[in-house]
Amino acid sequence: MVELIDKILTRTDLENRLPYPTEGLWAFPILSQGQTSVRFDARDAVGKVWNLKVSTRTQGQYPKPVITGDWLSLVQEKSLRVGDRIVLTREVDEEGEVSYEIRTAHEIFGCWSPVI
Repeated sequence: MVELIDKILTRTDLENRLPYPTEGLWAFPILSQGQTSVRFDARDAVGKVWNLKVSTRTQGQYPKPVITGDWLSLVQEKSLRVGDRIVLTREVDEEGEVSYEIRTAHEIFGCWSPVI
C-alpha cells in the first residue's frame, strides 16, 4: 500500500476541491500519457465507494492537480471540518489490479479518531 495524500484539511479543501501533490501523479499513469483528468473509485472505511476525479490544469507552467468528483459529497457526509485529516492510498494486488482507499479522521484530545 502506498500513501498518496496525508493532509490536514483547510477551508479551501472543504469548500472547493482537494489539492493533489504533483509528485503523486505517477499513481494515475493515464495522466502521463497526455490526459488532463481521470476518474477513479476510492473505498472508505465502511466500504462505500466514492467516484473521484483527479485533474490537472491545461494552461500554465505547473500541472497543479486537484481532486473533485464526489469529493464535496464525501466532505458533507463525513462532516469533515478544518483540521481533520484525509489519507488516500493506492494498492496493487497480485493480479495487478489497482485499488484506492480514502480514510478520514477527526483529532480528539490529540489523537486521530477515524470518521466512519
